[in-house]
Amino acid sequence: MMIFGFPAVFLSLLVSAIGILKEKVWLVVIGAVLFAPFSYYLSGAPGLAGLPILLPGFQVGSAIAVREKNKLWAWLLLVPALFAALWVVGVALLYS
Repeated sequence: MMIFGFPAVFLSLLVSAIGILKEKVWLVVIGAVLFAPFSYYLSGAPGLAGLPILLPGFQVGSAIAVREKNKLWAWLLLVPALFAALWVVGVALLYS
């Protein structure tokens, strides 16, 4: 639960956001690593065709943008992971 569940997802997004704000590339990479098990779990959902497995790649791209001192792109590349997390929360609330 702690690895695949929502605590890791929200911790991942929090660590990535702190990494962008503090301009620490390694924090954004840790956020991507924390998000990877959730995206692997989510890629098994029917109808998504394995696309969620690419979400940690967006966070790695965000880390590259932080390294290049481009905060706008860093934030924009973090948005797909945020939307995926919010989508799962919405689906869980809708069908519970």
